[in-house]
Amino acid sequence: MSTAVARTLPALTAVQALVAMGTFALSVLAPQLGLEVQQLGLLGSGLFAVGAFSSLMAGRLIRRFGDLQLAGLCMAAVMLAMLCLACDAAGVGPSRWAQWPAVLFLGLAFGPETPASASVLARVTPPARRPWVFSIRQTGNQIGAMAGSLLLPLLLFRHAALPFALVASLALCVGLWCLRLVGRDGDAAAPLSRSGQGETGAGSARSGLHELATSAPLRLLTATMLVYMVTQVCLNLFVMSHAVRHWQLPIALAASLVALMQGAGLVGRLLWGWIAQRPGLSTGRLLGALGLLMAASGLPLFLWPATPPAWVLGTLLALVGLSASGWNGVMMAEVACIAGPARAGAVTGAVLLFGYSGLALAPIAFAALGARTGTGVSYAALLVAAGLLGGMLLKRSR
Repeated sequence: MSTAVARTLPALTAVQALVAMGTFALSVLAPQLGLEVQQLGLLGSGLFAVGAFSSLMAGRLIRRFGDLQLAGLCMAAVMLAMLCLACDAAGVGPSRWAQWPAVLFLGLAFGPETPASASVLARVTPPARRPWVFSIRQTGNQIGAMAGSLLLPLLLFRHAALPFALVASLALCVGLWCLRLVGRDGDAAAPLSRSGQGETGAGSARSGLHELATSAPLRLLTATMLVYMVTQVCLNLFVMSHAVRHWQLPIALAASLVALMQGAGLVGRLLWGWIAQRPGLSTGRLLGALGLLMAASGLPLFLWPATPPAWVLGTLLALVGLSASGWNGVMMAEVACIAGPARAGAVTGAVLLFGYSGLALAPIAFAALGARTGTGVSYAALLVAAGLLGGMLLKRSR
């Protein structure tokens, strides 16, 4: 691993972990905060709507600030979101006033964070190593989600503001870490974008939509990412509430199972990234196979009558986490490979525009369908779609 990768990868992994922990705070604490599924769905949709807009602006933001600087700004947004929630929890102002300001700040962090990291890693990582390096970076999502699901409910019992204050403090530290790296690893992107020459000049400010319109592989990856991402985020947002309300599990046990699912996702991201490095392996076929695994493991879990036995819950949730939360690093590396280092941030942002736009509608649609038919049916619909897109990608990839 090169020196530049060794310096930037831990910081960017921590950036994603803090964004994940911040966005996960509302969902994992929903039962204790009294948030119903419909309220949680509305908040989630607002977060992803803001994320969609801010991800499309990632190319311009990277050109304006630099990629590592943008990662640091994402941490500032997480800190502000958590400070709002901490003040609300401490009784400052009207009850629950901070939910929508927090969602706004979290969306502003959620959208540009992945394009900024993709820009940094695409320029410091050799192409053959990108699936592995990107997959390591993507484990930040599981690290943040696991830490959030295990730690935040316990802190809430000690003081209502404590979970949010902790995340805010960590976000400040990680943001300062990113800014310290700028002098050694963050100068490459901005001067290239100001040079005015070729693709690294004015073209680097384009949003990346042109590449999506002209590239069939990118369009297929975008559609697949949309379905996979909706499945993953609805698992993150609602499986805790499903476990408590539908499976009637105690909160502590439900949180442990959510952490198990996220832990399996962490293993999956490393496993699939390591496998994707093998010479001659098609990453497209690997991504397609993961969609089929999502459906094969998730459908029995959520369509099981009543409450599944403990060993079934543990096994199937682990397989769901392995697949539904393990694909991201391979997908991001594939998009960056097609886009090229100079355009990785902008094209990743354009791809995520569609993913996040779908996510803006998905929580509301999931909650509405779940209110009528039960959340198990909502999960089944998503998993069938993931299986179909996975089969299509598997068939069309070589």
